[in-house]
Amino acid sequence: MSKVEYVGPRVEISHHGVNYRRSKEDKYVYLIVALEILKDIDNDYVIKPSYSHDFKNKTLQESDFHTILEYYESNVEESILEECKKYKQKIQHEIEFVQQIPHLTEMDKEVWIKNIEIMKEYRVQRAINKMYYMHCIQNIVQVIQHKNIKEITVPFNKCFFMF
Repeated sequence: MSKVEYVGPRVEISHHGVNYRRSKEDKYVYLIVALEILKDIDNDYVIKPSYSHDFKNKTLQESDFHTILEYYESNVEESILEECKKYKQKIQHEIEFVQQIPHLTEMDKEVWIKNIEIMKEYRVQRAINKMYYMHCIQNIVQVIQHKNIKEITVPFNKCFFMF
């Protein structure tokens, strides 16, 4: 089972160093809200056509992430593991690409590759968070289509998505 935890903003890696892009926040921040929306829209709309939910900005336990997503997608863990494997291959391809850049010195290549290796776990964890988030969004879409939901109203402000 893959762990879901906050790591931070996206990184840009080069032979000059590692920079954090504050504008690209970790999807973990949005995952909690997406899971709440997923749970809240799954109602019996034949009995009652409209529902209202009070969102409490609470942190979910690690097991809650998995339990909720497995309810909607039984093979979510296998999918995440496969996607994670592909992402790690992508990082390996980046290293191979850097080794082939003709205009960089050997020292620059070595520094760039070391920076990639140092940030590998950070990037993998961000990717795992994004994978869970994307699966949650896909499940929301499926529930909306299956239940023929016509409208969802949620607050759209920074306070709603940040905790």
